[in-house]
Amino acid sequence: MTGTVQTTDQPTAHTGTVRELVAGTAGVPGRELATVLTDPDTGAALGPQRASTPDSVERALATARAVHEDGTWSALPAAERAAAVRVLAAELTARADALGRADSLDSGAPQGLTTLLVSAVAGGMEGAAARIENGFGHVEQASAVGTVDQWQLPWGPAAVFLPWNAPSVTAITKTAEALVAGAPVLIKPSEWAPHFSGPFAEAVAAALPDGVVQIVHGDREVGAALVADPRVAAVVYVGGVEGGRAVAQACARDLKPADLELSGNNPVLALPDADPRTVVEQLVPGMLMLNGQWCAGPRRLVVPADRAADYRTALAEALDAVAIGPSTDPATGLGPLAHEPHRRRIEEQLAEFAARGCEVHRHGTVPDSGGHFAAPAVVLADAAPDLTDEVFGPVLLLRTYRDTDEAVAVANDHPYGLSGYVFSADRDAARVIGRRLRAGTVTVNSVLAGPADVTRVGSLWGVSGSGRMGAGQGAEFLTGYRSVG
Repeated sequence: MTGTVQTTDQPTAHTGTVRELVAGTAGVPGRELATVLTDPDTGAALGPQRASTPDSVERALATARAVHEDGTWSALPAAERAAAVRVLAAELTARADALGRADSLDSGAPQGLTTLLVSAVAGGMEGAAARIENGFGHVEQASAVGTVDQWQLPWGPAAVFLPWNAPSVTAITKTAEALVAGAPVLIKPSEWAPHFSGPFAEAVAAALPDGVVQIVHGDREVGAALVADPRVAAVVYVGGVEGGRAVAQACARDLKPADLELSGNNPVLALPDADPRTVVEQLVPGMLMLNGQWCAGPRRLVVPADRAADYRTALAEALDAVAIGPSTDPATGLGPLAHEPHRRRIEEQLAEFAARGCEVHRHGTVPDSGGHFAAPAVVLADAAPDLTDEVFGPVLLLRTYRDTDEAVAVANDHPYGLSGYVFSADRDAARVIGRRLRAGTVTVNSVLAGPADVTRVGSLWGVSGSGRMGAGQGAEFLTGYRSVG
């Protein structure tokens, strides 16, 4: 283990904390891209997006393959690997403030929230260390002719593509899964959210052997090079449907395993006996989580037609009370969106609903700071049921129904299948309805919380991706079974 990170370039006003990490050496990515990153709070320029050079990408690929073939990580004794994972967790925890600030700078989410999330997932790496200690990857089975070994072995180096809405959290989670699986990992941050990579590279270099985890930057050109390279044995992509389709098509040529966690247009189905204020009290924090830039967030509230006015009133009261402000202000409940093109896209989607005859209600007052702010919106969307694309921001569509069968049909009338929510005074009745929702994870009577004492696994249905979400599922994807005996 290196204990320190070697840096080939010093930070400037234009590079900030953007770092690639190749074969244990950190440096500023060598190429500038045309798009300029901006501060979500003010719109001020931060500097150009950056990309690793082709030489850096090639060195990272060669290193990842060598690490896999030499067993640099996978052949270490389990006790050593578990200890290194715990060191990494400690190093990340020590940098939680820096990682939280970086994620806030890139996404616009309140800094207190991003720091809290980083601390939580870093602390959760103890579970990865325990799985290694408990012998993940090998089981001995007795048979009539002797012992049979059942192995779970890494396919090989994995390329992990991060989203821009929660880069540190996703990087930590996917790295932990790869370390359990024994797979070296090549991380490519979104070109829109690169600033976490500096403190993340420092933590990796202090905890792990060189080359086990590497970071390369860039746009679709770099991403395509990683996916197409035969030295990459598996691909993990977290992002939008369009990018996921491109990754799936590229992986299909070589029958390369692809784990795709994509978008969601997640319904909240309120049964007739649900209390509107209780539903809204649970729903609004989830609607505004990461400024609405959260793939599992509630997007569509499906309510009885004769209670729609009650829900509309409760939503207006709750959203009018939200403090909209800069991501650095501890009092902020809703910060700006990540970047201006994303803000424009949401405004275009809201304009399309309005043009189709839907009422669009905006709430709160946005700061006059030049930042990428968007006031939260509630859309009475019955007039445009065919507009089913996800609105990835602080927007809620309100749909109505007249009986339970119609409620389920409305909740399912979209191509996604990530998350769903059911509210009812009768929890068992909600469970029955939840089974009918086309979603991998359906939560009853809550949005941001669920039963912590059970293991929940959900598949990604429809265009929300392929694979499974839940504790331990990443390591399962990154390994293949081999029986010897």
